[in-house]
Amino acid sequence: MSETVYVLLGSNLGDRARYLRAARENMAKVEGLEITAVSAIYASQAQNMDGDTPPFLNQVIKADYRFSPGELLRALERIERDLDRTDKGKGLPRTIDLDILLFGDRALKTEGLNIPHPELLNRPFVLVPLLEIDPEATLPPDQVRIADWLRPEDRDKVFLFEDHVARQV
Repeated sequence: MSETVYVLLGSNLGDRARYLRAARENMAKVEGLEITAVSAIYASQAQNMDGDTPPFLNQVIKADYRFSPGELLRALERIERDLDRTDKGKGLPRTIDLDILLFGDRALKTEGLNIPHPELLNRPFVLVPLLEIDPEATLPPDQVRIADWLRPEDRDKVFLFEDHVARQV
């Protein structure tokens, strides 16, 4: 049985749009993962990063996944390595960053994985593309409506970079 997952793709180093495209292509090859929706690509200033950091491009993928959160995390980390991600440190530019935002109705906290993503509600660059593809998304375990957390001024921090004609795959 599969569960609905949401993954944030981000890049602020090199050819950012190419890295997002390559990540989507690699994700489509992950066993047990079927992409069902893809948001537009949005640009935003880097937050909580060191020095003069280039702006990020971000996108959210919605998919059905048949295996465990840990297996998905390992698959995403392989994709990051394949796309030249060398450092998982915070505050540093990166070619690609793949974060599991939501995994079904699960709430999970381990040393390497927190679901829902702990900063999801504080990041307009996550909220805007996530709500674009699923305006009714909720946050487990209490099923809080995510749309209630997006303030009008947050939308001003995120800019459309590249739209896609067909968001539902």
